[in-house]
Amino acid sequence: MSIADQQVVKNQYTTSSRLEKRISIHEQYSRNKQPYDEWIVSHYHLQPGEQVLEVGCGTGHTWRSVAAPDGCRITLSDLSPGMLETARQETTHLGADYAVCDVTALPWPAAAFDVVIANMMLYHVPDIDRALAELRRVLKPQGRFFAATFGEHGVTEAVLSMLQLPCNANHRFTLQNGAERLEKHFAHVRIAQRSDALDMTNLDDLIAYLRSMAGMTILSDIPDEQLLRVFSAHMKEGVLSLPKEYGLFICDGMR
Repeated sequence: MSIADQQVVKNQYTTSSRLEKRISIHEQYSRNKQPYDEWIVSHYHLQPGEQVLEVGCGTGHTWRSVAAPDGCRITLSDLSPGMLETARQETTHLGADYAVCDVTALPWPAAAFDVVIANMMLYHVPDIDRALAELRRVLKPQGRFFAATFGEHGVTEAVLSMLQLPCNANHRFTLQNGAERLEKHFAHVRIAQRSDALDMTNLDDLIAYLRSMAGMTILSDIPDEQLLRVFSAHMKEGVLSLPKEYGLFICDGMR
């Protein structure tokens, strides 16, 4: 089963519970204590009066502590009505607009936004190039585009290696291959990379985290007891350290 399959994505994100579980694990066990959302937002440099669009906003968690500049209008969108409803409840301070929509068919006119954001979601999209073309279409020529994603040497890959299982991780849009896709649509593509790791002291939390991921169905037939034995064997001084490879693509609109 692929997490690029649209029905899988809809099932995974019908409500925010699975995503919130994963967010809570990262908040509790990340070695880098600066919140990931805070790190991402620090790169936006939003200006007064700008029109901002985020697609695939999820729970709106990124915006919970953000105070938008005067006259800055933010629009949050997601494919999942349930996810967007959570975002609406969590971001009342923004006075934002909200829209349920598909990133490959955005309902806004060309050059409508100064800033467009697509964080941790493009790897879910069946037609990434079509999505990027739409995101570029609604971005002003001098606008800024941001797309956070993961790398190919992170938690999933480390866990599967420990278990001696084939890697079925989604590598459709990663820190390693994302620039090539982006350069077809945007100018001056660069990467801001985050230094981090996941230091797990409670293996039950790790197992719950893994089982919340649609892309880890390969673990479905492995009992928790077996996972605990393998993970325990890799702990050092009570800690299982797993690599985290995350970063942010920053692009200019004009080619």
